[in-house]
Amino acid sequence: MKNPVIYYDKFDFSQVETYSFYSSDSAFFDSQSLPHSQRSGIELAIEKSLDAQKFQYSDTEKADIIVTYHLVKKQSRDYINYNKAVLFCSHCLRANAWQKNNTEWLVYPGGLIIDLVDPVKNRSVWRSIYPLDLKAEDNSNVQNEKIIEAVNNMLTQYPET
Repeated sequence: MKNPVIYYDKFDFSQVETYSFYSSDSAFFDSQSLPHSQRSGIELAIEKSLDAQKFQYSDTEKADIIVTYHLVKKQSRDYINYNKAVLFCSHCLRANAWQKNNTEWLVYPGGLIIDLVDPVKNRSVWRSIYPLDLKAEDNSNVQNEKIIEAVNNMLTQYPET
């Protein structure tokens, strides 16, 4: 299943070799409340997917890209705070510098968003969303399988260079 991906055309994705996550004392972490186990599952899935694509994990200060994520619960304050933390502007999507051939971009409850953030400008340069569809009756194995599927579907759409 393909999913919507949008990205900043002017960012040189071919130069990216390393990635990292923001630390737990960052504005990103404050932008939403997720259980530690859920954060760990998402980050582990991201690491495995990016490692399989030959990207290397690095310290935040040395990384070419910072990976962030958000589980959309509803159009809420959490989502607004997350967008502020990664400097994502939906109005900017109409600007010439964003890839425009994807008209299916929508934010919806139950979607997992992954952003790739330029650490120099601290701004999202790539974003994808995928329906995670977690249910209360899902055990941890089922949740992890859904997270892995979502992350792989999103990150395998990294812009080809």
